[in-house]
Amino acid sequence: MILALLLATTTTALKPLAAAPQEEELVLHILQPCEPPPTMRTWNVFYKGRPAYMILEPLFWYSRGERKFYPWLAESYSEEFTTDKIIITIKLRKGIKWSDGKEFTALDVLTTFWCRWVLGWGPLKYVEKIEATDDYTVKIYVKRPAPLFYKWWLLAKLTMVSHAQYGQFAPGLKVPGSIPLKGVDMDELKKKLQEYKPDKIIGTGPYEYERFTDTEWIYKLRPNYWVKDLGVTWTLETPKGKFVFGGTKDYRLWDKIIWHRRISDPASWPLVKAGKFDYTWTGMSEDVYETMKRSPAFWTCTGPWLHGHCLYFNCKRYPLNITEVRWAIAYAINLDEYCEVAVEWGPESVIPAEWPVCISPSDVYNWLSKDWLEKWCNKYKYDPAKAEELLKKLGFYKKDGKWYLPTGEQFTLTVHVPAGWCGWVPGAENIAVQLTRFGIDTKVIELDWGMWGTTIRERGDFWLAIDFWTYGTYHPWDSYNRFYISYTVDVEGLGFSPIQYVPEGVSKYHGWVNATELVEKLVVTYDKEEAIELVKALAYITNHYLPALQLHEKKFYNNVNIEHIDCAAGWAVYVDYKPIQVEQGNNPSFVYGFLMCSGLWRAPTPKPAAPAVPAGLYETVNATYKAVTAISSELKTLR
Repeated sequence: MILALLLATTTTALKPLAAAPQEEELVLHILQPCEPPPTMRTWNVFYKGRPAYMILEPLFWYSRGERKFYPWLAESYSEEFTTDKIIITIKLRKGIKWSDGKEFTALDVLTTFWCRWVLGWGPLKYVEKIEATDDYTVKIYVKRPAPLFYKWWLLAKLTMVSHAQYGQFAPGLKVPGSIPLKGVDMDELKKKLQEYKPDKIIGTGPYEYERFTDTEWIYKLRPNYWVKDLGVTWTLETPKGKFVFGGTKDYRLWDKIIWHRRISDPASWPLVKAGKFDYTWTGMSEDVYETMKRSPAFWTCTGPWLHGHCLYFNCKRYPLNITEVRWAIAYAINLDEYCEVAVEWGPESVIPAEWPVCISPSDVYNWLSKDWLEKWCNKYKYDPAKAEELLKKLGFYKKDGKWYLPTGEQFTLTVHVPAGWCGWVPGAENIAVQLTRFGIDTKVIELDWGMWGTTIRERGDFWLAIDFWTYGTYHPWDSYNRFYISYTVDVEGLGFSPIQYVPEGVSKYHGWVNATELVEKLVVTYDKEEAIELVKALAYITNHYLPALQLHEKKFYNNVNIEHIDCAAGWAVYVDYKPIQVEQGNNPSFVYGFLMCSGLWRAPTPKPAAPAVPAGLYETVNATYKAVTAISSELKTLR
C-alpha cells in the first residue's frame, strides 16, 4: 500500500520543468504630453494619425545646437548649385527593411514627398521636382532663391512611409521617375488620402504597436532592426573626445516601451516624484524639479526652449479690433507678476520679454539695436493709469469698478489656455485676475490641446488666448511666420490684417506693407543687412499693432532615469555636452528616434532574472505531502 502511494505521487504530480528565462524584460516608461488619445485617432499617418515615434523614421536627423545632420535612412547628401536651382542628391542606405519585410527604396521616398505634395506641405512650393534615378538615389531640385532652412525641411522634417501602403495615392509612380505627377486630380487624391483608414503603421523603426487605450500606448520591439543588423555607427564629437555609438556589440533597445498619456500636469507630479517614469519631457513644477534634482537616479536636464508665452488677441472681435484697446490691455498687465506665477519648474525657468517683438530675448540685439528699439518700440511697462487713459479716450467708461463699452455693455473677456498645462494655466488665471482687478471681468477657458488648432487657429473662436511665440529655427522668421502666415492665411486665427502702415525711418520697407509678403521674403533672404530691414518692419508691426503680446521665454526641463537609461558616451560626457541637448527641449522625436534608436541612449545591461519556479513543483510538493500524511496514517494503523 505504501509503495503504491509513492508511485502514484511521482507519476501523476511530476511534470516537465519549464526553461528558466535568462534575462529580465526591459521596459521603458515615458510620460508623454497631452496629445489626443490614440483611441480618437487612426493609423493614417498623414491625417489624425496615432503617435509614430520610433516606428516611422526620416532620411536624416538634424541637431540644431550642433548645426549637424546625422544620416539615418539616407547615408549621405551632396549639393550642386546652378543659377536658378540647387540640386540635392541623396544616397539612400541599402539593406533597410520595412516592418512588412519589403526593401526601403527611392520609391518610398518619392511616395512620401508626393503625399505631402497632395496635402499642400508648405516647403514644397520651393521645389521644382523630385526624381529617383535608381532605387537608392533621389534628387531634389530646389528653386532659387531657396529658403534659409531648405535642407532642414527637406532632409530631416519628414518621416518616410511605405509605397506598399501609400502608393495607391501616387498612380503610375515608378523608379526611375519623378514628382509632381502629371494629369492627376489633386483634390480627389487629397480627399481619398485623408479618408484612408489603414489597419496598421508600416515602419522602418524598431518598434510596433502592441496595444493602446485612452491613457497609454504600448510598443513592442521588432525582432530585426537595421541599425544593429547593418552595424551602422555614428560619432559624437565633444570637447572631451569622439565617441562612436550605434550598431556595435553594446547596442541595446528596450523590449517594451509604455507611453503614458499626460492628461494633466498636476495629476502626474506625484507619480513623477515617485520615480514611475524613466523619461519625462515637459510640464513639471518647482517641487518636482527640486525633488528629482536630489535623486541620484535622475538627471534633471535644462536648457533653452526656443519659445515662450504670448497673449493672442482676436483682432476681428469688437473691441479687440481697436489697436488702442490692445495697447490698454498690455499696459494693464504686470509682466513681473505674471512671470512669478506663469512658470513651470521654478523662477529660473522663464525670462521676461523686455522688448515684446517676439524675438528671443537672448537674440534680439543681434537683429535690432537698442537705439532702434527705444525709438520705435514700446516695452508696455505696467501702467494701469495709461491703460485707463487710452480706454477713456475711446469712449469707454468705468462704473462701480467695472469697465463698460461705449455702446453701454460691460466689457468682459475670456482667455483660452491649453488644459492642464503647467505654467500655462496659472498664467492664464493671472491674466484673468489682473484684468478683472483693472475692471475688465475675465474668465479662463481651458481647452484640450487636441482641439486647439481647430478652435483657435482655424476658426478663431476666442477673445484672448495664451499661445506660443516660437524661435525654433534660431531666426525671427519663426514667430512672424506663425503670426502672419499660419494664423492669418486661409484661417480665421488672429483675425489680423497683414496690410499695415510702417512709418518712414523704421525700415527701408515702409509705407503700406504686407506682413505676409515680408515674411515670405525674409525666409529666402541670406544677406544679413537686408534681413535686418525686413525684421525691423515686422518687429514694428508686431509691437505697434500688437496682434500678439510676447510675455516671456521658457527654459525646458527633462527628467532622465540614468539607472534605466544608459549612455554610450557615458553620462558625464553627455551631460557636459550642451549643443545636442537643445533638441531634448524642442524636439521629443529626436530624443526617441535618434538618441534612443541610435544607441547613444540605450537600454541598460539586462540583469539575470530571478530563478524560475519549475513547472509542476507546487503540485509535486502538495502530492508528496499528502502521500507522506497517508503513509504516516498507515504506519499508525500497523502499530
